Amino acid sequence: MHISVVGTGYVGLPAGTGLASRGNQVTCIDIDEEKVEKINNGDCPIYEEDLPELLEEMVSQGKLSATTNTAEAVADSDITFLAVGTPMNNDGSINLEYIKQAAEDAAEGIKEKDGYHVFVVKSTVVPTTTEEEIIPILEVVSGKKAGEDFGVCMNPEFLREGTALNDFLEPDRIVIGELDEKSGDTLEKVYSEFDAPIMRTSLKAAELIKYASNSLLATKISFINEIGNLCKELGIDVYEVADGVGMDHRVKRDFLDSGAGFGGSCFPKDVRALASFMEDQGEEPRILEDTISVNEDQKTKLVEQLEDHYPDLSGKKIAVLGLSFKPGTDDIRQSPAIDIISELKELGAQIKAYDPKAIENMKEKHPDVEYTSSYEEALEDTDAGLIVTDWDEFNAIDRGDLQTMNKALLLEGRRMSYDVDEENREGITWP
Repeated sequence: MHISVVGTGYVGLPAGTGLASRGNQVTCIDIDEEKVEKINNGDCPIYEEDLPELLEEMVSQGKLSATTNTAEAVADSDITFLAVGTPMNNDGSINLEYIKQAAEDAAEGIKEKDGYHVFVVKSTVVPTTTEEEIIPILEVVSGKKAGEDFGVCMNPEFLREGTALNDFLEPDRIVIGELDEKSGDTLEKVYSEFDAPIMRTSLKAAELIKYASNSLLATKISFINEIGNLCKELGIDVYEVADGVGMDHRVKRDFLDSGAGFGGSCFPKDVRALASFMEDQGEEPRILEDTISVNEDQKTKLVEQLEDHYPDLSGKKIAVLGLSFKPGTDDIRQSPAIDIISELKELGAQIKAYDPKAIENMKEKHPDVEYTSSYEEALEDTDAGLIVTDWDEFNAIDRGDLQTMNKALLLEGRRMSYDVDEENREGITWP
């Protein structure tokens, strides 16, 4: 099948590359000419584990290409995935500017097309958006009728940044929200090569499944962080508590790792968007509001912990290790490191920062920080090191690295397994 994918970000590019690897002819679409050129040269414009290698392979085999011409790519394809961002507005609601523009541009491609075409909304949108916002745009611009001349599906993504390609190729489930049976049948054929259960439902149910899923996972994280804060006071290892709780098959151990809070492009945005949407519907999102509040407080607890050692941080040299919101990605959106660095600067600390992938992105947020090329260089001559993101390479930190510091002190926002004496390390929610 010939597939077009609008958007080449952390959702669109793994999806497009994955679909190409399953025997489809894929055209990726983006307004950024530089990204398009990179893709056509086999260069991956984002960092995702295993994605650069598979992208290069698909391009070299002629199974994947990229263009800035949306209408032409849509006209030449059978099915179009809309996978552009839906960023957060100041009030917590989602911004539909990009998805609306993508729908408008894509609809141009079927104006003169004779055959049946299916549009698939893969962007995260609140319930009723596909029906009330996207379909009217597709109909008005194309001059055609949804359910007759073209089909529409809502196919939420459940990708984790850092493992997005693997998550796309080996999903737990595939949710297909369909306008009608023909639309759903067409999309189900696309996933015929995937070994995963398929759930077919309504458009708005599919939209809500995505928000409910992410909000529940975020709530688990905030819950275990509250338990972790209690554990810190009691001298209990929260990871032992999480292990014991997670042995219950009704709960499971996933997303019970206490630490410096969640970030990224999904959890913070989706929880706020669902809360905002609930308020619009006259419902009070009490649990969601608490999930957000706990997470915001958790982000800067490392700084509070640091102040226990240095009541006056003015002039202190602090190493911040890990800038991306999680390991395996260069994405810094809503990363705890952003707030931690901001607070350290306000308190007068001098900051050295290192991340294996996210430095260039963080420079846009904090250009006045000293960035280093290794964690060893970042730790040298500092008064403390803060582990904000648990990149694997940080587990190689040893006693020798600590000897280069003014004071051998590591404060962990994520649980690490390096060989460092207990008196030189301290966890955010564990002894």
